[in-house]
Amino acid sequence: MLDGPAGLLHHRWRKGKNDKGDGMADLREMAWQRIPEHGDPQDWISGNFQRWELNTSDLAARRGIDNRFATADELRSAVHLCREVMQPVREKFGRYSPNSVYRSQALERALKNKPASWISHSQHTLGQACDIEVHSATNLRLARWIAEHLRFDQLILECYSAEAGPYSGWVHVSLKPPGQGRNRAEVLSYVRDPATGRYVYVNGLVESPPAP
Repeated sequence: MLDGPAGLLHHRWRKGKNDKGDGMADLREMAWQRIPEHGDPQDWISGNFQRWELNTSDLAARRGIDNRFATADELRSAVHLCREVMQPVREKFGRYSPNSVYRSQALERALKNKPASWISHSQHTLGQACDIEVHSATNLRLARWIAEHLRFDQLILECYSAEAGPYSGWVHVSLKPPGQGRNRAEVLSYVRDPATGRYVYVNGLVESPPAP
């Protein structure tokens, strides 16, 4: 069952205006390469997700940071990611909204407390990564399901700890669209090293670094 309004036909406009004078559109069957750069935040871009969910940010809203997509390329990469990763997760685990998908360079600097000259190389800035959690499964279970069932570039179980609780942390998933390079299918965990207290990347989906 789609979350969208019943009876809405593909590419037919609803009442309401966006910054280009158009109304909300159903773009669910439009090829991701053809998604228009400008549109209504309420546009449906996959079975259960809308355009606004691809670049929403509480931090950007609080600090007045512009988190609009830099170009159509970042938007379309995010739509591809949404359809290939976020939507299958939604169909398996139920309703959720991503923590983060696209992040502008300005938002990345604010998030990571970096100077204006710093350039982020995160796949979030390309629209190729999302951070997600779901209500119906632990983050470890979610990450394992993605590893077994979906295509991805990187899958990272971040800041998860059984001690902190089964819903601690989040799952980072990236996916390069066709023509943007090979997807590595790399599976990692970003966990606290008890020996140093620092967070480190380790191979696989684990709760803590392996003993030396």
